[in-house]
Amino acid sequence: MKEEGFLRDVEALSDLKLRLGWGITGQQAVVDQDFPYLPTYNISNQYAQYLFGDEGYNTLRPNAYNQNLKWEQTTTWNAGFDFGFLNGRISGSLDGYYRETKDLINKVKIPVGTNLSSSLIKNIGSLENYGVEFSINTKPVVTNDFTWDLSFNATWNHNEITRLTDADNDSYYVDSGDDAPRGNGNKAQAHKVGYPAGSFYVYQQVYDADGKPIQGMFVDRNGNGEIDLDDRYMYKKPAADVLMGLTSKMLWRNWDFSFALRASLNNYVYYGRLAENANVAADGLFANNTYVNVIKEAIDLGWTDFSNYRSDYFVQNASFLRCDNITLGYSFKNLFKSIYYGGATGRLYATVQNPFLITKYDGLDPEVSSGMDKNPYPRATTFLLGLSLQF
Repeated sequence: MKEEGFLRDVEALSDLKLRLGWGITGQQAVVDQDFPYLPTYNISNQYAQYLFGDEGYNTLRPNAYNQNLKWEQTTTWNAGFDFGFLNGRISGSLDGYYRETKDLINKVKIPVGTNLSSSLIKNIGSLENYGVEFSINTKPVVTNDFTWDLSFNATWNHNEITRLTDADNDSYYVDSGDDAPRGNGNKAQAHKVGYPAGSFYVYQQVYDADGKPIQGMFVDRNGNGEIDLDDRYMYKKPAADVLMGLTSKMLWRNWDFSFALRASLNNYVYYGRLAENANVAADGLFANNTYVNVIKEAIDLGWTDFSNYRSDYFVQNASFLRCDNITLGYSFKNLFKSIYYGGATGRLYATVQNPFLITKYDGLDPEVSSGMDKNPYPRATTFLLGLSLQF
């Protein structure tokens, strides 16, 4: 558009392009089983054999399969523009998008006795994503000795399940995510129409006058006089509302200095480590009568059983600011130069990876993609010293 007559004489504007896009992509990754659309069998072990005479023979157990399983299908509409000012000193883009995904793949419960299992992988519904993406690249300073490149990007996204059943059913949900600690196969996340995918499906904790959670006490949300599965509610989500990134690189003569930052806003995590260990029985003993070192939170709470393991008390705001790396380098040339050799060039640098993290989340790392923190191995802070040479 820069070449259009009404913009040609705008000297400050160096580039302007409009973009429109549309496309369909497929996704076939499944949550369990390698070939859930084909009949497969498992061989039994020595404890599940049948006898024929004096010999024991292994049996074959059929697995549930869904011959009608098909790929997830995502249709994307996109509109945006690229811009540039001051001969490229400032450039960037702004995009708006809408994505609709149909035939979501998930493992769901089915009536016992059907299809040889109590669960089946199938296409269960649809979801939508829409949002805005923005990026800008600048050169705030450009001189003979000093150059500074600065880049920033931000994404806002809204995610919502739009269909799970053929007919409208506001109470229907599908379990999702990893098992909750101490949950014995039960989940603390679910898909439900009108909510973000994988939202936490938990009980509403009751607190005392001092703001301390009371063991085993939850809000009776359906008002039937007892606490049951129907008292759970959709609460928060693991996906962030806003993601941001900032990178900076400065060059001064032979020196260079750079860093990269990332931020995630309003993402939530189920603090599984606390849910699994927030229990201390009388006299410092667990139920199996073994002495243990309990975590401080368990002492503070004073709980003696695991009745609270799916409480919204364990769902924490995990917004964070992380520095991915910081690098300082020095470039040189004419090393070992002589009348016979033009000299080598090279660069000496020092890098720190994952130097710091700012968050109010109590766990080891707030960056848990699934939303279920089951005590993952923490990211290490790494120090590197390097030398590169070109002869």
